[in-house]
Amino acid sequence: MAINLENLKESNEFLNILFNNITAALFILDKNARIENMNESFSLLFQKREENIIGNLCGNALGCKFAVEEKALCGETSHCINCILKKDILQTMAEKVPVNRKKLSREFYSDTHKETKHFLYSTRYIHYYGKEYILVIVDDHTELENSRNKLEEQNETLRILNEQKSKFLGIAAHDLRNPIGAIKSFSNLLLDSYHDFSEEERIEFMELIKNSSQFSLNLINELLDISKIELGKLELNKTEVNFQEVIENAIKINKIFAKKKNIKISFIPIPGNHLICVDKNKIEQVLHNLLSNAIKYSNPNTTISVVFTKNQSHIRLSVKDQGVGIPDKELKNLFTEFGKTSAKTTANESSTGLGLAIAKKIVNGHGGDIMAYSKLGEGSEFLFTLPLN
Repeated sequence: MAINLENLKESNEFLNILFNNITAALFILDKNARIENMNESFSLLFQKREENIIGNLCGNALGCKFAVEEKALCGETSHCINCILKKDILQTMAEKVPVNRKKLSREFYSDTHKETKHFLYSTRYIHYYGKEYILVIVDDHTELENSRNKLEEQNETLRILNEQKSKFLGIAAHDLRNPIGAIKSFSNLLLDSYHDFSEEERIEFMELIKNSSQFSLNLINELLDISKIELGKLELNKTEVNFQEVIENAIKINKIFAKKKNIKISFIPIPGNHLICVDKNKIEQVLHNLLSNAIKYSNPNTTISVVFTKNQSHIRLSVKDQGVGIPDKELKNLFTEFGKTSAKTTANESSTGLGLAIAKKIVNGHGGDIMAYSKLGEGSEFLFTLPLN
């Protein structure tokens, strides 16, 4: 038996089936902006039960953030005067002019939680049996908008990384030009005119070649380190160590360099077995950086004080020198990549400008903090903390 489509279309049952199977969220408002009806897609989108929707004002039924948090009626919140949805509904009711696919992003409360929703809405004026209504059609774009925002964040991250790569390459090329040029020049001198120079001069040239090579190697290694860390590849191989022994070993190595400038490194051990779980190699890297910097920027015949303290939750290490100091306004640059300051080393020692940035990332990776205090002409203090647990 053939279905009489015209009769079927006239039935309320068929219209309700259509209404509830439309994927867009539909709701109908009376002239007072109270919801008279809605479809199943509306209930799913706003996660509201029917008894919490029918008869309520638009913003209260939708769970508008402002209505919920201010415990106010829709139309009476602090935001209502600026609500574009409210304005469009009132305009459509007054002027019978539809609104097409306007964008709205706002936080809404469902029956269980709060969520930011992004959607496009349209309005239509309806006159039926002497009564006026507004049909609101909502197309949910939350997932699409979230994906777009995530893509924008990823693009911004890539842009920053690309800028950082260009910055690294530019600065690295600049900083490598001089030492590599020196290696080439002194090598050529030795190859072309070896016998024209005394043994003492030849040794001096080779020493310059060695120092320039070491600086270039240090810069490349630190560039590789910082690049790995920036890409989230700070791998910590933690083991339990006696932290005081780690300090003493680092001081022993750096005393060799300090001796050349007649600089004394002062350290008074504290009693006890000071065990802590850290990546020993990386913490040694931090200690060597702080100690070598203190030596580079200290005046000859001065003292570098290393102080180790400990409480129930943290250990704290301070390295304080009597060097040239750093201007206050430049302190903020210390822990940034290539964050060099106007302070000059006291014996023309080289600096890549990456060591402190790496030290900060290592300390932060262990859950600690690193900071610096300085007074121009009087010296600097660098200190870091590490959690015991």
